[in-house]
Amino acid sequence: MSASGRQTDGMVNKGFIVNRPDAGAPGRGGRTFIVTGLHRSGTSLVASVLRQVGIFMGTEINDLVHEDEGIAKILMARDFASLTRLIRERDAAYGTWGFKFPMLAKPLKPADLARFSDPHIIVPFRDPVSIAVRKSLSEYQDSMRALRIAVEEQAAMVAFVEQLRCPSLLLSYEKSLVFPGDFIDAILQFCGLPRSDALRDRLVGLIEPNRQDYIAQVRRNYGGVIDGVSEGFLHGWCCLTAVVEPVALQLFVDDRPVLAFRADLFRQDLLDAGFGTGHHGFAIDLGKLQVRPDAVIRIRVAEQEIELDHSGRRLADYGG
Repeated sequence: MSASGRQTDGMVNKGFIVNRPDAGAPGRGGRTFIVTGLHRSGTSLVASVLRQVGIFMGTEINDLVHEDEGIAKILMARDFASLTRLIRERDAAYGTWGFKFPMLAKPLKPADLARFSDPHIIVPFRDPVSIAVRKSLSEYQDSMRALRIAVEEQAAMVAFVEQLRCPSLLLSYEKSLVFPGDFIDAILQFCGLPRSDALRDRLVGLIEPNRQDYIAQVRRNYGGVIDGVSEGFLHGWCCLTAVVEPVALQLFVDDRPVLAFRADLFRQDLLDAGFGTGHHGFAIDLGKLQVRPDAVIRIRVAEQEIELDHSGRRLADYGG
């Protein structure tokens, strides 16, 4: 290749940044590879690559999104005592291991990563418009609102990465589709993993946009029910699968909107059943609303035509 050809090749944008490059080989405790980023940004792709090369990524793995639900529960609850025990156990059992957790900046601060042995962070980024459209399709969100949130969360993710003192690899999901081999090479090199042509070809095969099995199952569903009336309060719960944030709801009395609220009360039964952190309950003080016993009660997801189970009954039918 001519000198000009080499210079031109060096100018090609392949879409990755290595921030705070690694200083050397891993220490005795091995390494911890943490995959994070915005939801729908390509974290599942990166986690699948690490699993394929033999890195232990958890015990309660969701094979669709390659996320360890066990460590996710610990992080969402900010249970640092359990996190410390888990880190010690996995360091002892595996040395080098990893996990995927989107939006890591919500439960952890940059300084908290010192709890892990030689942490290495991998963060894929994706076009915010693409993320917004996927959330609109899968999570019932308004497209423009989803876009605004994606842009804000992306800025927060960049700020989080800039504060890290450990090595981090920033990847472009869009560039992975154009330069799949270079995308795989960047991950293998950053992780210090051996490379072979056969392995590279196999991992490149994981890069498949619009996978039908993924699209078919990432549609999230609302679950929730009006349980009944107790001591003057209307009780129930609602959540969106795989989403920690509380759901915004509206109470209708005889088809008139009378109250906007969030399902954010903690209920141990919801936590035990695997619904997020358990903070998805509600209790509405009926005394303040002066609702007639024969009034028809409906609770809907805000800005949606989705009603909770047992909605549409007369107040007297809920007991109490």
